[in-house]
Amino acid sequence: MQRLDVYNGLLLIPNLDKLFDKGYISFDDNGIIILSDFLPLSEYRLLGVQQGMRLVHIETNHIPYLKFHRENCLL
Repeated sequence: MQRLDVYNGLLLIPNLDKLFDKGYISFDDNGIIILSDFLPLSEYRLLGVQQGMRLVHIETNHIPYLKFHRENCLL
């Protein structure tokens, strides 16, 4: 069951977690952050988010979930 799969989740700080859940950010297959165009860069900066940020640890099993998020949740 996907809901119980440990790879269907990321340990993020609260501001990134909320942005991820709302579809304002996602991550590519290498863990590099993708910013939605729905917020200006100045807003991301206020939230402590910068282009080039990346996940510290990503495994192959995370990739299908990240792909799903990019294709279905990223605004």
